[in-house]
Amino acid sequence: MDIRQLKYFVRTAETGSISGAAVELHMTQPALSRQLADLEKELGGTLLQRNPRGVSLTPLGRAVKSHADTILAQVDRTPEIVRLAASGHSLIRLGAPPGLPHDWFRAAVGRVQAAGLPVSFSLYEASSDEQNRLLRAGQIDMALLHTEPAEGMHRQHLLTQPLGAAVRPSSPMNERDVLSLFDLDGLTVMAHAAGEIRIQEVKLRSAAEAEGVRAHWVFRKFSHHSLLIADLADADAALTTEASAGINFPGWKWVPLSAQDAGGHSLQVQTWAAWNAAAPPELAQVAGLFGSPSGPTTVPRPNAGNRWG
Repeated sequence: MDIRQLKYFVRTAETGSISGAAVELHMTQPALSRQLADLEKELGGTLLQRNPRGVSLTPLGRAVKSHADTILAQVDRTPEIVRLAASGHSLIRLGAPPGLPHDWFRAAVGRVQAAGLPVSFSLYEASSDEQNRLLRAGQIDMALLHTEPAEGMHRQHLLTQPLGAAVRPSSPMNERDVLSLFDLDGLTVMAHAAGEIRIQEVKLRSAAEAEGVRAHWVFRKFSHHSLLIADLADADAALTTEASAGINFPGWKWVPLSAQDAGGHSLQVQTWAAWNAAAPPELAQVAGLFGSPSGPTTVPRPNAGNRWG
């Protein structure tokens, strides 16, 4: 097996057609078919199921494609690693979850640079669940997680962000300074799917049920298509952090949410740094500098009349 075969397989899987992939790869269809057959023979199983419309992935093919995507992404970053090594810096592959405040992150990197640590960062955007997988596989060096790190990992709590609602410009909630769960009763509300900011799918349901609130939940992965998803779902609001709202819902107003989960704790989004126990010591230094000198950063909370714990 070589990198070329993996590239051929991934291109064919994404195209859904051997003939279409052959055209994109500037090779003949028989030559591509031979390369794919050799890869299947080496792996000992069928990767692509032929059908009248082209090809589709088998269960084995889906697993191999997921792994191949990660391998090819690492290969693409090889020139970056070589360039940094030549400068005398070590590269820290850092995972970043959705909703991470850009200003906070830039300030954290600035503290590392000001401290004179000979490190540079390569950023991988991934959900907390995906980062945990990449960290266990050694494909990133440090994860910034919206979920508490697993046992056995080194960790440092970095950031607390209030949860709020991004509301449409035409919504009467635009006039409010703070919202409660009761304001969401009967509305269609978008929230991050599990694996993005897990607090939402797990805690929001229980918190709303404890208050007797009946919202129509739409759990989705937030992305640059979030506004389109919200329009198609006819969502009235999207529960998220202020940073995520600014990125994914431009033009919508973010209003802080004053609410508690079923255990009486404020609904907030926490961020931890996590790294493997056998990692180089500079990772602990980086995590310390990412944290505020006086402890974890807390984004300012809404004013009077709320029930923050």
